[in-house]
Amino acid sequence: MLPTVNSPIQTDPATLTSLLSTSAELLSVSLGVPVRKSLAELTPSPDFIQRLGIAYARQHRVLGVIVDGKTYLAACDVTGLSQVDILSRLLKQPVLPMLASESAITTAINAAYADRSSQAQEVLRSIDSQGFDENAANWVSREDLLETDGRAPIIQLVNQLLFDAVKSGASDIHIQPYEDRLMVRQRIDGVLLDSFEIPKRFQEEVLTRIKVLGEMNIAEKRLPQDGRATVQLGDRVVDLRIASLPTSHNERIVIRFLDKSARLYTLDDLGMPSTTLLVWQQLIRRDHGMILVTGPTGSGKSTTLYGALQEINSKEANILTLEDPIEYQLDGISQTQINEKKGMTFASGMRSVLRQDPDIIMVGEIRDRDTANMAIQASLTGHLVFSTLHTNDASSAVTRLLDLGVEPYLVASSLIAALAQRLVRRLCPNCKKQVAEYALDPSSYDPDSGMETIRNTYEPVGCEKCRNTGFRGRIGIFELLVVDDTCRDLVQGRRSAAEIREAAICSGLSLLRNDGAKKIHAGLTTREEVLRVTSLA
Repeated sequence: MLPTVNSPIQTDPATLTSLLSTSAELLSVSLGVPVRKSLAELTPSPDFIQRLGIAYARQHRVLGVIVDGKTYLAACDVTGLSQVDILSRLLKQPVLPMLASESAITTAINAAYADRSSQAQEVLRSIDSQGFDENAANWVSREDLLETDGRAPIIQLVNQLLFDAVKSGASDIHIQPYEDRLMVRQRIDGVLLDSFEIPKRFQEEVLTRIKVLGEMNIAEKRLPQDGRATVQLGDRVVDLRIASLPTSHNERIVIRFLDKSARLYTLDDLGMPSTTLLVWQQLIRRDHGMILVTGPTGSGKSTTLYGALQEINSKEANILTLEDPIEYQLDGISQTQINEKKGMTFASGMRSVLRQDPDIIMVGEIRDRDTANMAIQASLTGHLVFSTLHTNDASSAVTRLLDLGVEPYLVASSLIAALAQRLVRRLCPNCKKQVAEYALDPSSYDPDSGMETIRNTYEPVGCEKCRNTGFRGRIGIFELLVVDDTCRDLVQGRRSAAEIREAAICSGLSLLRNDGAKKIHAGLTTREEVLRVTSLA
């Protein structure tokens, strides 16, 4: 428990000057003020957050916190402590002083203001009552979404929409105009949800503000445009990819979020079955060959490849990547951004990468024949090559390379394995409800019969922690095809994906739905989720 301080704080200029450079610990002894090494476990004062903006907190390096029902002002020096009396008068309640390091206070400030609930509705009411400056939408800088005090209402509104999306963990936000309203939708855990409705009369200003943020041409409304921006959420930096498309009711805008501070997942975090994980870890340590990860957009392919690169990264290996875009920064790995407008394509980038004496190469995506041939040639000349393809299953990855014009003997010689994956929503552990005992052994699952015999062991309910959806987070389901001699013979004979899949099943291939059945059995997801992301085709 923190001691109560009765003596007033000396704030005369001489004392301030002599104490400004003194550490928090020495100040604590000198002034009899309690000191904390961390503020993470303390509750920020709601009155402080509501009455004072983040700009004030950052300027004075102070934050109001609650300890044992009492309000304290955490500061890192005497200048900050001098705000105690001011804050006490403002909040009309006693405020006690506390000391902490500057880094601890900065971290606590960012966390406290990031935890605020949405204020978008309040901003709209403010616009209605006060009006807005039409020119304010054209003002742009690198935005900190936490700092809204003193900003134009339209800027505040757009910042709040972005803030809500980042805080909710959305991967995309859709600004979709209708005849009578402007709908804001968020894609969370792969599912698109309505989140906010903006009156039609504010549509033009909101769309203009977003285009200005992405440095797009606000006068051009008849052609699609692409833009990008970077915003801050306290100490988090988020890249925005902005795309506009003309529609019958004005422009539709989609913003994709790339959170640079998001944690990188290791292979153990992905939900890969233990047997599949063991084989995968062996495959990614080969010294040459090509490994493909397949699945639709948003199925976690890049995350899996990043996890593989982290696992095999070492000082002895020269690892280079070609990406569009670079989603995460990998320490010790050289990453190159594709720029097709400037002539930097995957194919041309591969030629340049091969002159950098690489051991391991990651190509973001194989889109055409030239890139496929370059990747295969690299794998045949002593390099380990990772890449992705958009196919429904692992077997189709083999035939897709043939469809791109690669010779069968090259595919058979270079391809080591193909990993197909999907992401299913994970049941919220806080509110999921058990409905039945699982009667079917998932290892006996028959892929030809669909999933009619699979029963849910748990069902979604919905609570505050999962936004009443019943799901929180996602987990992967996987299908790993290892290319063996039988598969090579089928590739050489240009056999179909179905024939390759049947042969692989006889060799032990576990299909996506098999892995999905096991995760239903474990109570991690539902039958409906697995059916949603898989097909028997």
